[in-house]
Amino acid sequence: MFRVVIVDDEPLVRIALRELIAWNEHNCEIIAEAADGNEALRLIEQDKEIDLIVMDIQMPTMDGIACLEKLQEMELRTKPLVVVLSAYSEYEYVRRAFLLGAVDYIVKTQMDPVPMNAVIRKAADQLQERLQQAELDQRQQEAERLKLRETGLFALLKENDSTVFMQLMQHEDNDRDWLDSSSTEGQVVVCILTDGSKKNGSSDLPDEQTPRYTLHLIRQALEGSSAEVAVLSMGEREYALVLHFHRLASQGQLNLRSRISEGMDRIVSHMKQYVNHSVSIGVSDLTRNWRQWHDAYRKARQLANLRFFEKEGRVFYPEHAAVANDLHPSQTEPWDRKELLRRLESGEPWQEEFDKALRYWNSLKNRPVMEIRNMYQAFLWEMGGLLHAKNLDWQDVRGQVGPPYEQLLGMTRMADVHEWLQDLITGLARQLDPRRLAVHSSPRLVDKAKAYIEAHYHEAISLTGVSAWVGVSESHLSKQFAKETGENFIAYVTHVRIQKAIHLMWGGMKLFEIAEKVGYPNQGHFSRMFKKVAGRTPQQYREDCRL
Repeated sequence: MFRVVIVDDEPLVRIALRELIAWNEHNCEIIAEAADGNEALRLIEQDKEIDLIVMDIQMPTMDGIACLEKLQEMELRTKPLVVVLSAYSEYEYVRRAFLLGAVDYIVKTQMDPVPMNAVIRKAADQLQERLQQAELDQRQQEAERLKLRETGLFALLKENDSTVFMQLMQHEDNDRDWLDSSSTEGQVVVCILTDGSKKNGSSDLPDEQTPRYTLHLIRQALEGSSAEVAVLSMGEREYALVLHFHRLASQGQLNLRSRISEGMDRIVSHMKQYVNHSVSIGVSDLTRNWRQWHDAYRKARQLANLRFFEKEGRVFYPEHAAVANDLHPSQTEPWDRKELLRRLESGEPWQEEFDKALRYWNSLKNRPVMEIRNMYQAFLWEMGGLLHAKNLDWQDVRGQVGPPYEQLLGMTRMADVHEWLQDLITGLARQLDPRRLAVHSSPRLVDKAKAYIEAHYHEAISLTGVSAWVGVSESHLSKQFAKETGENFIAYVTHVRIQKAIHLMWGGMKLFEIAEKVGYPNQGHFSRMFKKVAGRTPQQYREDCRL
């Protein structure tokens, strides 16, 4: 309800205003009355939440104009709207009242309910618009404040840069308690990593909407928790939480861990249920002030990366890191990757040596994940060098353009990496088999392909079909063909067909018959290919040579 004060020196007028205007219908209530301007100002000073004043212009002691002038000088968060009461003879006063901020007037000599209610309805509508605008401004300010806080938190957690965070906390009363933590308060920092792959189905959301929706899901999962929560995106598929707890003594350590665990489990469940993403979560130890948050986030991220060694959807606490170190000591069976590479190159059995590699990598669960990834990558680089030395590349092994290093970076589980490496080395061994290389490096490979083209030039011919017939990969045949003939496969086939067409022209056959005979059912396509090779159309060639 909007709060209204009536100001008039005549009691009967005040009664008329009460009775003739349907205040409730306009969402208004009269909270006080005053007999002059002085009394009205005292009410405003005592109660700064007055929304509307209906005030007479002509009053003893202090009239309405003087009261409006004083009202303009008062420092109020929101000034009340003013509707003035006047007679027709007071037009000049009404004009001055409007200049001083009055929004409307009621003719005092015509106390008719209809126009009076219309004026109050209009004023109430203005108050409603002002209220809505104030709420909108407040929401925008709150959104900007939270965005600034997230910017400061991001810099603090990611780069240990506290400049923005300190400035914000010192100027924002709502956030200052995050900075000035007492002994009864504490914070837990959380890192959430989402899997890049979408197994068992996929999210219905476009990729660009997933991060925003993920932030919403995380906030929703933590609603009703006993902590004040800051949620922010730290990069692709990575999110951070700062949980700020008050009154720690009343919660107890076991109860606190239980509440945190419930919240983290809800996040895991929400992400799987609503966007079909698995997440791994690392939770830091309890911190006592913001200076510890950067280290806490770094440790939480290391914990979340334990997903590399475990199944998906796990929540990791500090004790999990200690257990991993105890169970997997750094001393293990030595392994030298050079022996595996030697066996691959020589065609010797290699599985036993690769099993040694797997046992070695599995024993490294006390090492940082990035260090283990670097080991895998170094191994891939050496395999790539071996391929290059044999005039091969990764496309021969994988059937895809480009090296496999990016695919490795996208894998989040050690078990998946090892399964992938097993398939990769199997394909590598097949390509490096000395017997296969001996056959494939022979000039007879291209000769066989040429013979096939010579016999089937009049049919539909493709690199895929010829390479399958010869028994090599498309990539290998294509490279060998270009190396020995000086032109690519398609160009060679085209030249063979056009030479055959020229030979058939001496027999007097019609051009459309010749086109079909050399593998071009479409005469227009035949004409274009002929001109591309011979520099003239078939008809021009026949006329120039008088065939």
